[in-house]
Amino acid sequence: MIISSNTEYEGYDFEDIDLKFLDLSKSSFTNCNFKNAELDESQIANCQFVNCNFKSARLNASEIKNSAFLNCKFGFADLFVTKFIDCKMVGSTFEEANLLGVIVTRGDWSYTNLKFHDFKDLDLSYINFTRADLTGCNLQNTKFDGAKLVYTNLYNAKLDGSDLRGAIIEGINLSELNLHNVKLDVAQCILLATSFGAKVE
Repeated sequence: MIISSNTEYEGYDFEDIDLKFLDLSKSSFTNCNFKNAELDESQIANCQFVNCNFKSARLNASEIKNSAFLNCKFGFADLFVTKFIDCKMVGSTFEEANLLGVIVTRGDWSYTNLKFHDFKDLDLSYINFTRADLTGCNLQNTKFDGAKLVYTNLYNAKLDGSDLRGAIIEGINLSELNLHNVKLDVAQCILLATSFGAKVE
């Protein structure tokens, strides 16, 4: 089955299909199944995927720009060194996915499930993580300048050496986090002090 640009797909089944090196733009997919599909080294731009299943799909070394993946499932998907540039990933889940070497540039990752993934040493600046679940993530030496950490779940996240300066932090009790060697700006230091009950005037 050939997937074309500038096309709308709804309810299509692309399971197990070989789509390597796909060059795709301005297409939309709703309730489509990409389980076990091979999408390695694809170029995807200005596309929208809604309620699509990418379980165990392969998107190794793909470059995805200005696209939306809304409420999509990436369980066990292989996203090795995949690039997401200015993408909207709201509500998508990534249980047991391979995110090794993934590159995320800006974008909206709010309400995503990213539990227990390794983002060590990554630059996650200017990404919206509002109400995202980063439980148990390795965020060591990770940069969050301009990122939105609004009601983000950071329970048991490893933050050693991370740089939170410039991040927008709301709805997070900093006193419950291990902030050893974490870089904070002045506003965040005040927020931390108040979370311990200090009165800052």
